[in-house]
Amino acid sequence: MLNEQYLDNNVEQGIASYIDYLNNIRLSDLLNSLDAILSTETDKLSDLATRSANALSNLDLAKLEIENLININRGGETGVHGFIAEFAETSIRNARDVFEGMQKSVVLLNDNGPADILLQGKEIQMKFYANILEEIKQASNYDKMSMMFPKDHVEVIEKIMSGAKTVEYKGNTLSISQINSIRKAIEDESALRGSSYDEWLKSSLLRYQDVKKGTIDQTLSGEVNEINKQTTQQQADIKKQADNDRLVAHQEAQPNFGEASKVAGIGAAVQSGLNLGIFVYKKHKDGKEVWNFDSDDWKQCGISTAEGALKGGISGYAIYGLTNICHLAAPSAGAITSGTFGLSSAIVKYRKGDVDTDGFIDLVTLNAIDATGAAIGAAIGQTIIPIPVVGALVGSIVATTALSLGKGILNKHEIEVINRYQEKINAYVDKLDKEYQIKLNELMKKYHKLEELQKYSFNLDINIQLRFASSIDMARLVGVSEKDILKNQEEIDDYFLS
Repeated sequence: MLNEQYLDNNVEQGIASYIDYLNNIRLSDLLNSLDAILSTETDKLSDLATRSANALSNLDLAKLEIENLININRGGETGVHGFIAEFAETSIRNARDVFEGMQKSVVLLNDNGPADILLQGKEIQMKFYANILEEIKQASNYDKMSMMFPKDHVEVIEKIMSGAKTVEYKGNTLSISQINSIRKAIEDESALRGSSYDEWLKSSLLRYQDVKKGTIDQTLSGEVNEINKQTTQQQADIKKQADNDRLVAHQEAQPNFGEASKVAGIGAAVQSGLNLGIFVYKKHKDGKEVWNFDSDDWKQCGISTAEGALKGGISGYAIYGLTNICHLAAPSAGAITSGTFGLSSAIVKYRKGDVDTDGFIDLVTLNAIDATGAAIGAAIGQTIIPIPVVGALVGSIVATTALSLGKGILNKHEIEVINRYQEKINAYVDKLDKEYQIKLNELMKKYHKLEELQKYSFNLDINIQLRFASSIDMARLVGVSEKDILKNQEEIDDYFLS
């Protein structure tokens, strides 16, 4: 004869195992995601650190070289200004390039030839004169290459060439005569070259004032500060992005209704299939084969299958919730769900009058033993104990379990029935010999300790070391030989690799 409650318990434990599997998959995916996020964050921070260091090294080297230019007064009082501009332009452009992860765009020729630098492979002659008009006039001597003037000078030229009537330079407004002279000089040079001024004239990154002997240190320091500022900002952005990615990963790894519904669907399918099989089997035992079913048989079969689907779906949702919301170990969640269904069945039969009070207690007892049998067996272990103590132990656990599972579903009368049952057990225990009572207390403590250790051993939200230590304690408590317990990583590796 099929034991329906036994089969139901197996279904619940199967669902619990599947949920445990899903939880482990989510945890594994989370760990992989967090590892990838950390790796990406580390790579980005490392790349940023390298780019920042390379950029700053360009500026440090330029500072040393410019100090040497000033010390030797290369080019004299008027010429040193131009040499400072060449070294500063080269170092700052290249520093910005490498900080952005690009190749250096400038090569300093420093060979007293007609070209001062190569900008993206093209020859450039730099002129940093105090007088804009004098700079433009020098351009005719270098008609085979582009010219580069100070940034503030080019801004003045652009305003003039765009038709501006009022143009300021160094805080003063240029006269109409000055504006016309600059415009004509630019037009003449453009006509000579056969190209628009914006094709042969390049703007420096620096103003005329930035590269003077008394200001160049401040200019380079300002560039260093800017790179450091950008580095700090990008570090913050990288970390913020990584934190956001971690948050998303954690959210995606959380239990969700869709997954719960999937579990409920599987539970419904399995339980309905089981009910169908049980119904057909019972009919077979009664001598009626499936091909001989009449309409009433099929109606009963449909009802049984539908009840199984409903029960399996509820079990799936319940175990999923107990596991992921209440953080019970999956086996415990399965046992609680199974026990709750069993207790509910006993209550329904009692209330309908199908069983009397003694029958109700019998059903409650059997159900509680099904839900806690493993723990009871572990508590007893291999200890040889007198039968009276075993009976008192099981009885006490049964009453406690029934009241715990029945919270919210037992009515006042049913609670009183179970309490009276507990009172009978207490009276029985009081009559036991003192040594039996001591033994019973020891076993009850062991049972409750096992229950606590089981929660620690299988709870994935508790740190690994605590779960591992609890598993060792649990093994000792149930009587596993000390030599058979794996106590550290080395022993685990030896066991699986031997």
